[in-house]
Amino acid sequence: MADALHAYQQQMRVQVLYEARAAAGRQSVAVVGKFLPDAALRRLLSGTDLEVVRAGPEAIALVSPRPQERDVPPVSPLETADLSLGELHVRAAASPSRSDQFQDYNESVRAEIERVLRKNVKTGSGNYRAVIDLWIDSARRVQKVALLGSTGETARDAAISAALRGLTINRPTPANAPQPLRVIVTVRTAQ
Repeated sequence: MADALHAYQQQMRVQVLYEARAAAGRQSVAVVGKFLPDAALRRLLSGTDLEVVRAGPEAIALVSPRPQERDVPPVSPLETADLSLGELHVRAAASPSRSDQFQDYNESVRAEIERVLRKNVKTGSGNYRAVIDLWIDSARRVQKVALLGSTGETARDAAISAALRGLTINRPTPANAPQPLRVIVTVRTAQ
């Protein structure tokens, strides 16, 4: 199943997010012939309980419905969430003026990510950690998001990717800033 999903992702140029255990031990149905992307994916997943959730124009998440384990959002998620981003470093030549410039940029990126994640019920609370690479274009928009470390929940991974893709950073990217930027997000909700 994992190999088939990887092949689908490469062929369709779409990000497919799923928990590793969702594909473990599963065999996919062969997809041979010409199919529309959605039909090919339905065929690939036939015989499984995996459902497709759109996470954006170029991302989908595969989830296994488990009603008894579904997250029930807290009444006021933003009051109990302690969302903090790990250190964000932009690597560049060390000169005092550039160091300050990158520090201000780091803080700007951190604040924008924190703001957008707090607004989403799926990403603003819970107990999770994610490692994310971001590619930010000259117009200050996040063009690409790569989740390097899963939160352990496919739907939450998809929500993070969808929330960050297209995000506009309020400060211009410093000249010669390397891409991607790596961000570590850690959320611990008070019990």
